[in-house]
Amino acid sequence: MNKKDLADLRKEFKLSSYMMPIKEIYSVYLKKDNGEIITKELNYFEMMDIEKRELYLENFKKVLTGPIDTKIFELDFKMNLGQDSEEVVAAGIDLDQSTRDVVRELNAGMAGEQRYGELEGTQTILYNALSSGESIVEYADKIVEKIARNYTYETDIVINFIKAEYFKGNKKRSKEAEESIDDYVQAIEFIVCSINKIDVPKKVLKFDYSEMTFKPNSALDVEVNLKSPLDGFMFPSISSEYIDVNKIIYYSSKAKQINVGFVENVLDCGIKPTAIEEKESFHAILNTVVGDKIKTDTMQEIYERINEKLELAEEEDDEEPTIDMKEITKVLEETGIEETEVVKSAFEEICGGDYEFKIKNIVPDFNSRSIKIENETTNITITPRELSSIRQVIDKSGKKCLLIELTEDVQINGFRLESEEFESI
Repeated sequence: MNKKDLADLRKEFKLSSYMMPIKEIYSVYLKKDNGEIITKELNYFEMMDIEKRELYLENFKKVLTGPIDTKIFELDFKMNLGQDSEEVVAAGIDLDQSTRDVVRELNAGMAGEQRYGELEGTQTILYNALSSGESIVEYADKIVEKIARNYTYETDIVINFIKAEYFKGNKKRSKEAEESIDDYVQAIEFIVCSINKIDVPKKVLKFDYSEMTFKPNSALDVEVNLKSPLDGFMFPSISSEYIDVNKIIYYSSKAKQINVGFVENVLDCGIKPTAIEEKESFHAILNTVVGDKIKTDTMQEIYERINEKLELAEEEDDEEPTIDMKEITKVLEETGIEETEVVKSAFEEICGGDYEFKIKNIVPDFNSRSIKIENETTNITITPRELSSIRQVIDKSGKKCLLIELTEDVQINGFRLESEEFESI
């Protein structure tokens, strides 16, 4: 699921949306101290008052908001639903089918539903919640039980679930093709869950309109913080080409941090590196190959060659591009780095073997000043394409200087700097 897929779905979390009818909203209040369930509430979305619907919509929308690999992570389940389901997903599920048809196909290929039901993995629970056609309550309660057994929060929490449909268009539909609207629009069932903390408000004096009197607020007047979910997820993963029931979309409240206990023990997923971790690993590999010093024009050429693949994928609207060990070796050789034989050992030491980096995670943004040049006294930001205009030089007196090629005068506090001969510095 890429940035555009998430953005398209997120736009439908509004009262006026007709492309995403929400069926049920189920909420469970869970105590921190003993994992006791205080209350449960099932609502049919269209029967709720407008203000309450708006609050829930904003809450679930938040679970799908944030940079990919920084706050939003597409994770693989540790145990997939079976080889047949993997083959269907790998081939891509045509959007001319409904999610229910997909589930039936996968069920037909599974070697006995009971075999998977006995495991009660999160994937199985969510999978059956969509395929059963029943209310979400029974299946959501099983997820709540797993959360209670692996409690990692400092406050009481409210766990919200929605079961909804998303009518998604097939972007590859030909204008000339004689297709009905049913061929163009795909009905996809999905589940979103949010984990929300309970806030106890400070003691204040309030005015009670019903009794027309001033009184202190009650300690029982707790608030459900719907604006900042602690954790959350969506199942299944939805892309422009297929529905992937072997993946789940996980939301983290803290950028670049994953709630390991929730991901591994509640979602039953493996941990993937964050964007910052991938960037650090890539730089560690470069450092192993080229050493701790590099020329700016060499660095710029490495970034540009890798970024070309990213730009090409964006032009063709392809899946998120990656780069592996062989491709990185080729890029380094093309930029004049000779000792590339250590790339393989660097990958094994840092990544545990060959690894595919997401290109957007390892190259700086070419559309912004994403390169930082800094030491104890200097902090400058430039675009990657300006790297070759920077030099670290030593003047005649032996002092280190940062030499920046300029196309126009620079200003400091409104004053244009006076140009000087380099020898006079």
